[in-house]
Amino acid sequence: MRDVALVSMPFGPLFYPSIALSLLKAALTRESVSSRLHYFTIDFAQRVGSRLYRGVSDGNRPQLRHLPGEWIFSGALFPATEDDERRYIETNLKRKPGKTSPTRKLISRGAIDDMLRARRAVDAFLDDCVDRVLLDRPRIVGFTSVFQQHTASLALAQRIKAASPETFIVIGGANCEGIMGAETVRQFPFVDATVSGEGDLIFPELVKRVLASQSLDGLPGVRTRTSIGADFAKENFGNAPTVMRMDELPYPDYDEFFEQFAASRYGRKWQPGIFFETSRGCWWGEKQHCTFCGLNGGTMTFRSKSATRSLEELEYLTNRHEGADVEMTDNILDLAYFKDFVPELAKRGGTHELFYEVKSNLRKEQVRMLRDAGIRRIQPGIESLSDSVLKLMRKGVSALQNIQLLKWCKELGVSPLWNLLWGFPGESPEAYSWMARVAPLLTHLRPPISFATIRLDRFSPNFFDAEKLGFTGVQPIDAYRHIYKLPDEAIFNLAYYFSFRYQVPQDLDMYAQPLAIALRDWRRLAGRSDLFSIDTGDHLIIWDLRPIATRSLTVLPAEQRLLYLACDAVTDARQLATQLSRTVEEITSALAPLLEQGLILQDGARYLALAVPLGDYTPDRPIVERFYGIIRNIAEPSRRGIAVRWSGSARPRRSPAARLPRMTRRPLTTSQFSIDGNHVVIH
Repeated sequence: MRDVALVSMPFGPLFYPSIALSLLKAALTRESVSSRLHYFTIDFAQRVGSRLYRGVSDGNRPQLRHLPGEWIFSGALFPATEDDERRYIETNLKRKPGKTSPTRKLISRGAIDDMLRARRAVDAFLDDCVDRVLLDRPRIVGFTSVFQQHTASLALAQRIKAASPETFIVIGGANCEGIMGAETVRQFPFVDATVSGEGDLIFPELVKRVLASQSLDGLPGVRTRTSIGADFAKENFGNAPTVMRMDELPYPDYDEFFEQFAASRYGRKWQPGIFFETSRGCWWGEKQHCTFCGLNGGTMTFRSKSATRSLEELEYLTNRHEGADVEMTDNILDLAYFKDFVPELAKRGGTHELFYEVKSNLRKEQVRMLRDAGIRRIQPGIESLSDSVLKLMRKGVSALQNIQLLKWCKELGVSPLWNLLWGFPGESPEAYSWMARVAPLLTHLRPPISFATIRLDRFSPNFFDAEKLGFTGVQPIDAYRHIYKLPDEAIFNLAYYFSFRYQVPQDLDMYAQPLAIALRDWRRLAGRSDLFSIDTGDHLIIWDLRPIATRSLTVLPAEQRLLYLACDAVTDARQLATQLSRTVEEITSALAPLLEQGLILQDGARYLALAVPLGDYTPDRPIVERFYGIIRNIAEPSRRGIAVRWSGSARPRRSPAARLPRMTRRPLTTSQFSIDGNHVVIH
């Protein structure tokens, strides 16, 4: 028997435990309250297959805007006819992607059939879940509802209440914040309470009161049948108290997830990961809330754990769950961590490969520190490569800073996972023309993992300041009306994702389509395009293997070399003139041929060199093979290897391939290259 059952329903992560429930379990253990965690995510994936499950939970195909996970379980909450299913499929899944979509492919008939089969499996699955939960006869059943977990949680809650009316049902998580939680209680009488905001402090108190048959009145952030009337009357939907002293949190208890995962068929072939947090909130959002971001709701205040606590917790969790990948939940890396946490990870050998979300204006030394600490995957908040659009977003960075970070990440071996958004009211079509021209110059760098039209998320400035920021006609995205058979007002209050119109019409497809095409080309070229440089001390050798290249080889002597190296970080003509003791006119004249070749990028008066230096960076095998394929057509034999003729930045001379010795495929390093007169020698 257990006092509390904690439940994670589909479509929560399959290969990761819920950090929220794991923290609540640990908090209940502190209070001597017994609990059991149920990961029905694993069970449902075994029924419908991991491919379908992960496609839905990751929000890729079908995309998140279709809410496929919510729809699959909606029939268990609201009985649906075949006509209901057909209308959802026709208006959502069979909808032709727009011209600015990342992919032009339709959702396959097979994928739709898989979703229908999953929908047919729901009732039997839920019946089994009821039996397993009630086996412990818990007094309280608590659900976490994040992203596409709401209808599944509600459907199981309804069945539990029907089978055991005395069981107290409570739901928390992002889908219950603010008015969403209040509307959940109002529309679904089998839900006894919802918790808005962080549950760490309030949930143990809620549990103690329920177990003692005491009233929940006065608990901040807790919505009940008796409290929601006043909440709606006052339009006041405050949150539970936030955790301000992060070091006082318990370590999350992931043991039950690993036990259940190991007992599943996935345990034989896959290694699950763990979530780890070092902070909550967003320090940038406190200063200037990005217009499209609705992630933090009422918990924007930035708080972080001490470096000592974070390091101790990381060691504990990785030792207890050996071999597990570590995924950070932080919205943004605490910059103070560059003073203690990051250097200490580096001292320990950077053995934990971590992922962090970061602001994109990092310095090069900070990127190097992340690499050395084992933080080799980051999600920088790039979102655009246009200064004017970034200002509309309130990002606080420039386009060249974003590109600079992509270049430094490639040089230092850090993978940047980034997205690009468009569709902001008042954005300039010229900004997209500029980005479409720039994208082919950047194909040697990491492309965006996705690009799409913005969506209005609840709690974002675009939502709560919609009229001021240029939106009109804000309403829940179409999928919601196929999921909830409720009045429009209720659906609006339950929704997190919204569609819109522009107050001043703008032809998004027209001006963003060229950029969408350029981005799709960029993604196709990933790993097959390169632009790298070798500094010999007297000359800078630049090899251009991009499709857009006008010549494969450029050699910069003397002052041109110094000028290019000075543009490794974003700089402007006046700074360059001062640094190199030249006039601005001389600087702009010297940069002109490099701009023409696309070796350097200009945005207004600022410049950025695009070539990635060899050294920390070594090209992968496909690039090495491509390099030697080009060399074969332009090189000639030399006493010390092979040589390519250069004359300033003139085109290399072509020589018959038959005259050249057999070329190696060994990795490219700086020691292989030297200058001999008017030749570049490859040793």
